[in-house]
Amino acid sequence: MVLLEAIEKRLLEELNPKVRLVLETGRYLIEGGGKRLRPLLTMLACGMCGGDPEDALPLGVGLEYIHAASLLHDDVVDGAKSRRGRESANLVFGNEVAVLTGDYMYAKALHLFSTYGNMEMIRLVSQAVMDMAEAQVLELSKVGELITEEEYFQIIEGKTAVLFGACVAVGGMAGGCTDKDTLYEIGLRMGRAFQLIDDLLDYVGDSKKTGKPVGNDLKEGKTTYPLLSVIDLLDRKEVEDLLSKLNPREEEIDSLRKKVVTLGGDKKTKERAMEELNVAKGLLSRFPESSYKEEILRIMDFVVLREL
Repeated sequence: MVLLEAIEKRLLEELNPKVRLVLETGRYLIEGGGKRLRPLLTMLACGMCGGDPEDALPLGVGLEYIHAASLLHDDVVDGAKSRRGRESANLVFGNEVAVLTGDYMYAKALHLFSTYGNMEMIRLVSQAVMDMAEAQVLELSKVGELITEEEYFQIIEGKTAVLFGACVAVGGMAGGCTDKDTLYEIGLRMGRAFQLIDDLLDYVGDSKKTGKPVGNDLKEGKTTYPLLSVIDLLDRKEVEDLLSKLNPREEEIDSLRKKVVTLGGDKKTKERAMEELNVAKGLLSRFPESSYKEEILRIMDFVVLREL
């Protein structure tokens, strides 16, 4: 796709720090791959609203830098050793460099928005970044606990969905659309669905395709929707004990993971993701037909079907 080629090129072009180590770390993460859904959605939303997608390219790149920065910081917090099938940046370059490179990417995103965007866009994206940070802290504070469904959605909305919402809203605004609330809600619902499936892949995914080991969330003591959807069918005390363990045995994790799938946690999670996307598709129907809109719909389907 031409848009993806433009995104990849601009991601590397804009990454121009004066310190070589920051450049090497940033390039390492970017060249490690990624779906580029966020900048792609930004450009497609711009085109759907009647604008030239190229006008939204630097804004989409800024949003991808925010996503990349959050990954760098998350991997340091989680002590991650791999990302997308290879060694994580923090393992290669050290935690200190990874954190500071993430800081640089946040600043670079702000610079791009101050140059190519407007104050309303900056306000919207700044709020998204604040929400992301708060959600990550909330998730960290709940490690080892069996959280509620309400807390789970509060976490995934903040750490993932708000940035999707910002991408669609910013892209639409760049294309001249004034209904930013509807655009934001479309992206928000897509982001919720995306994270639901991401959490599902931790139970049923192929580690060779996802680039991360299956059962990792349970190992880290994190409660996600597949588990929550069938918690009433499990021994709650047993689950709480496993989540609270510092170093649970692999066989314990695998046993609970298989129980969740056997009880239908995978199907319930996929159904919930589809519910979110159906709301997004309903809102999207308000916009005129176009090739850009069709591509957004295709991405929505990809969100649920990827690697399953």
